[in-house]
Amino acid sequence: MKACILLGNTRAKSNTEKLTKVFVENLEADGVTVVQIPLREKNIQTCVGCDVCHEVFDEFGCAINDDMHEIAREILSSDLIVFSSPIYSWMPTPPLKAVMDRMYAFTKYPDNGDGFNLMTKQLFAMIATSDEPCEENCDLFDEAVRRLASFADRHYFGSLTARAQEVEDVIEQKVLDDAKSFAGKCYAVSMACRELW
Repeated sequence: MKACILLGNTRAKSNTEKLTKVFVENLEADGVTVVQIPLREKNIQTCVGCDVCHEVFDEFGCAINDDMHEIAREILSSDLIVFSSPIYSWMPTPPLKAVMDRMYAFTKYPDNGDGFNLMTKQLFAMIATSDEPCEENCDLFDEAVRRLASFADRHYFGSLTARAQEVEDVIEQKVLDDAKSFAGKCYAVSMACRELW
């Protein structure tokens, strides 16, 4: 099994990265191959809505020449896609939002009308930290990932969230337990789905 972690934090060693690290360690303990992509280090342009990608049926096909092509290859070769971001104003950071928008290029529209998506095995999950309670501050990000999964006809596991204060200095035990449980859930369901494909 392979997991692709899209790290949307714009600061290295951020609270979100600390929380994601605990999640990743638990996945790796189960033998999962994990690829982490720090989006802050990538050149990712925003979607321009040209629709060229929908006419290229066997690959990502975006007309923009940037690092999103490399990211797209990692996404398509992975079983689990994790969207990880701090929440500053209800939504993920701009680098992760740009990736989410560009993932629309995985959807193809042939002339016969039988649209399809190149993502055929990927399962989605979300990780977020926030200064405010996540129930109030992470809900729009959660809904965005949920809708992205629904649009691609993919399963969404839900989210692992924590307040910044719970991970800043020493990660609280409840957060460690939540991360272990969430990683276990993602692993178990992903493995079960792999047997069906």
